Amino acid sequence: MKLYTAHRAPSPRRVLMFLVEKNITGIEMVNLDLNGGEHRQPGYLAKSPLAKVPALELDDGRVITETRAICTLLEGRYPEPNLMGVDGDERGFIEMADRQVELYLLGGIANAIRHSHPGLAALEKPQFPEFGRSQAQKVRDVARSFDLRLQSQPWIAGERFTIADITAFCALEFARGLMKFVPGDEGMNALQAWRNRVDERPSAKV
Repeated sequence: MKLYTAHRAPSPRRVLMFLVEKNITGIEMVNLDLNGGEHRQPGYLAKSPLAKVPALELDDGRVITETRAICTLLEGRYPEPNLMGVDGDERGFIEMADRQVELYLLGGIANAIRHSHPGLAALEKPQFPEFGRSQAQKVRDVARSFDLRLQSQPWIAGERFTIADITAFCALEFARGLMKFVPGDEGMNALQAWRNRVDERPSAKV
């Protein structure tokens, strides 16, 4: 298999962390330069028509895109250690938490950064800085809801580390670097303590 990824981008990093957590090796890595527009070249568009990364090319030539879908395929092929739920009930609650993080936290962070950071102007044309600033405030409101959740449970989806924690960690690391958002600096101590625990895992180093 071959994984098309991009250095430091949060969605590809989610897959890379997932691979480490599941001890999956032997996948060829192809890094794309997003600022250089490599993801918009004809060869890559033939694999990912929406020009999105990551994309996983299977040994039979099929290509699967979208981070959650890639992880679902890998979970099916490499079921242990389990990160997405052992039965229907647990899978449902883990997916709920993961989707909440992806849609409301990571999505808001991405909008805030893409529309307000000058370094991403090449990727977001046109930028709407006022929209970016409004998204940055909404992100903080969402983060506070996760801080409250983590005051009563150890991990994003409940009692154990799951894919939802990977998504949340990558989101906050993206915000830390380009939004200068650090939960502990804004009184979100439970969220900061959770982030620090995830940071101790080997997968956080990718």
